[in-house]
Amino acid sequence: MNNILFIIPHPDDEIVGASVIIQKILKKKNLFFFFVTNGVISQKQQWFWERKGYEKKILKRNKEMKSAIDQLNIKKFYLQNIPTRSLKFNIEKTYEKILKIGELHKIDTIFCPAYEGGHQDHDVANFICSRLKDYFDIYEFAEYNFFQKKINSNKFIKPEKKDIIIELTEEEKKIKRKMLNIYLSESNNLNYISLKQESYRKLINYDYMKPPHQGTLFYRRFSFFDWHPRVDSDSPELICKCFAESKIF
Repeated sequence: MNNILFIIPHPDDEIVGASVIIQKILKKKNLFFFFVTNGVISQKQQWFWERKGYEKKILKRNKEMKSAIDQLNIKKFYLQNIPTRSLKFNIEKTYEKILKIGELHKIDTIFCPAYEGGHQDHDVANFICSRLKDYFDIYEFAEYNFFQKKINSNKFIKPEKKDIIIELTEEEKKIKRKMLNIYLSESNNLNYISLKQESYRKLINYDYMKPPHQGTLFYRRFSFFDWHPRVDSDSPELICKCFAESKIF
């Protein structure tokens, strides 16, 4: 690992999944970030009375993102300004952008979220990166999942012997909590994150024609409220269909 690119679905995933990994393991490497969505749902998905404030929400999230990467001492980053939950419609475009960034900065290693059903954009990012194994070494980090009907933080659904698990010290927990608090716009969505550990490993082989695990995925926990903007109405089967129909499958 010399030149490392982090594929980050939304501003805050760099903290949720990898803040200690970045600061403790990779701090002496050349790190680059690519935020593949802006972290804000589209205007169409928002309550109609909130739609006029769409640009302000993006600006707020961008401000939080820049504060977070300053704390992580990241000097170079890229942002793809598309709404959250829309990465599945931008698979080929994102794939090509990663290749261009990789060529520009001589990237040899990529980190991305695990395929675990935490958020559809996380799973799409993992799928895209799985198609880049011929060009880069690919690692994945665990964020959160709802395997066996309970919230699991920073733990892989299927542990492997070569998983690298970092048990957080009290000081690291304190620092991570402070960094999570940077994202005030997501405070209601980040209160379930445990601060016990972080985990990463070489990307394993997944069956992308199936959801990450049986039962309810994390982002589908409240599917009976699909009419609510904060609830993802897309089924895991739809995400798998987008994978199968993509040009990079």
